[in-house]
Amino acid sequence: MLPGSTKLITKQLKKIIEQSSLEARNDRVVIDEYDDYGKFKHLNVMVANVKDEHHLKVYKENMFYHIPVVRLKEVRESVEYIAFYQSNLKFEDEGGVRYYGKIKECLEYKRKDCTELKARAGGENDEYIRINLESIREVDNIVPIQTGTRLVTYTTLYLLKNAENTHELKVESSLELVVYKVLKKVAKETGIKIKKIDKDKDAKTNKMDKIKEYTIGDVKVEIVDGSMIKVNGNIVNIEVLEVSILNVMVNS
Repeated sequence: MLPGSTKLITKQLKKIIEQSSLEARNDRVVIDEYDDYGKFKHLNVMVANVKDEHHLKVYKENMFYHIPVVRLKEVRESVEYIAFYQSNLKFEDEGGVRYYGKIKECLEYKRKDCTELKARAGGENDEYIRINLESIREVDNIVPIQTGTRLVTYTTLYLLKNAENTHELKVESSLELVVYKVLKKVAKETGIKIKKIDKDKDAKTNKMDKIKEYTIGDVKVEIVDGSMIKVNGNIVNIEVLEVSILNVMVNS
């Protein structure tokens, strides 16, 4: 970029602006799988509910997934993969996340235009988003915890490949992952379930609280700004977290 010379930068900016969403997705810089951002912040996986076993079979055989536009307006630009969530209600012992696919393209169509699945009477003209897939792969079963997942949630590819349950799909930092592993160990030893508390927006700032909170029995474990751990309000080091939790349990 020389003074007064804008031809090359103008050409490059024009190329970026005129890119389709698919071209932009393909040109995106690949994040190192060991990078902390890539592990916990790059939400490139959409976890979507599957209606029943028949729908899962058709999706796998034809490598696609679809969802009503009224439930999902568009697929986020950052999303590169879709994972199939199988609820315990519909799949019983097969519940959880077992399969995921790499997205090839997204398009909209009328429900009647889906030749693989028959439309219900009266719903033929409903608008749907169809997500065609390049491939479908298996992951070690990620079991549901508490209520499982909403219609659509988001996670990272790293967490999808390493999570053991749906709680772990929502981990947001290395510290939280270590804390959760300690909590799982304590839960296994004591037989007490872990509960995650979702913080509401701050009424004054309308921003999400940066405190991640878990409870196990009468013990409240907080992760503040991804860097500080509190057990029932007292700051503790990760090295003594397990002992601190057990001491509170014994004395409560």
